[in-house]
Amino acid sequence: MKTLRQVGLLALSLGCIMGTSAYAADYCDRPSYGKPNNPSNIASLPAITTLKYAPIGGVMASYQVAVGRRSGGWSWCSQSEWGMAEVVTSLTSRGSQGLYDSGVPGVGIRIGHISEEGWYTPSFPPFLFKGITSAVIMFPRVLTIDFVRTDIGVGKGDMPSFNYKTSFFIDTSYTTPRRAVYAIEGSGLKTKFEHNAFFTTCYTPKSSTEVNMGRPAAEQVKRGSVQDFPFALDVVCNGLNPTVKPPVKVYFEGNSVRDGVLNLNGVGQPGVAKGVAISLSNDKNVALPFSKAKAVALDWQASGPGTEMYRFAAKARYVTTGAEVAAGKADATLTYVLEYN
Repeated sequence: MKTLRQVGLLALSLGCIMGTSAYAADYCDRPSYGKPNNPSNIASLPAITTLKYAPIGGVMASYQVAVGRRSGGWSWCSQSEWGMAEVVTSLTSRGSQGLYDSGVPGVGIRIGHISEEGWYTPSFPPFLFKGITSAVIMFPRVLTIDFVRTDIGVGKGDMPSFNYKTSFFIDTSYTTPRRAVYAIEGSGLKTKFEHNAFFTTCYTPKSSTEVNMGRPAAEQVKRGSVQDFPFALDVVCNGLNPTVKPPVKVYFEGNSVRDGVLNLNGVGQPGVAKGVAISLSNDKNVALPFSKAKAVALDWQASGPGTEMYRFAAKARYVTTGAEVAAGKADATLTYVLEYN
C-alpha cells in the first residue's frame, strides 16, 4: 500500500513538470485550431463610400474588410519573431506609413491591419516584433480602411481599382523553414465616392484679372485726387448644391507692408515711381487682407447645375507712402488664395 501511494505522488509530480515546459516554449506551437488561408484574400470594398465632412487631415469615412478566414492564435513563445512584410501596391504612397493617394482628388486611403482578438489597434506594414509572452497573437484577418481628406477640393466618382499585397509571418516549432509566411492579397479593389459636403474645386474663369489704373500725374497722387478703379473676382465652385451655401473665403499675397497696401513692382529701382503704393479695399471699404487669419467671405451670386457662383468686389487706387512723389512705372502684382469647405 505504501508503494502504491508513492507511485501516485510521483506521477502527479511529473505531470506538473511537463506542463511547465510546454507553457514557455522557445518557438510558437500550432494555433489552438485551424490555420490561416494561404493566400488570404481581401474581400471586396463596399460598392459606394459616402464621405462625411472633415477638415484636411481628418477621416471622411472608415470601415473594415475581412481577410481570409478565422483561425487560432499563437502564444507563449519567447524566441519567435513575428510581424508583417513590406506592402506591394499599385497605389501611390503619400509619404506616411499606410497612407496612399486614392486616385480621386482630395481623398487619401489609409490601410491598416488588426485581428479579431488581442490586436485591436491598426498596424501598418512593415513591422517586426520578437516574443509573445503576455497575449495571444491572431492572424490579422481584418483590413481597416480610412478615407482621409488631403486637400481643399474633394472629388466624387469611381476610385480607380488597385492591387494590394503583404504577408504575415511568425517563427514556429512545427514548420520547415521555421518562419511560417501567410500571404495577404487583394486585386481589383475599388469603391465609388459620394458626398454632399465638399466642393470638388473652386476656380476663377479668368486666369488673371488686369486693372488699368490709367496714367495719373504725380501731383494728383500727392493731392489724393486720383479715382478708384473697381474690379471683381468671379469664382465658380463645382460639385455641390447645398441648401445653405457654404462660405468661400479669399485672402491675398503680395509685396505688402500691411493689409490693404500693395507696394509697386521693383520699388526703389530706377524708372519706378517713388513714394507711391496701391491702396486695395473691398466694396465695403475694408482693407484687403494679406494673411490667412483675416480671410474674408465672397458674396454668393447664383446656383447652376452642380455649381455655385461667388463674387468678390474690390477697388484700387494710388496713394502716397512718403512726402516725395516722383513719376515712373507704377505696376503691382497681387495673388489671391481661395479657401472653401
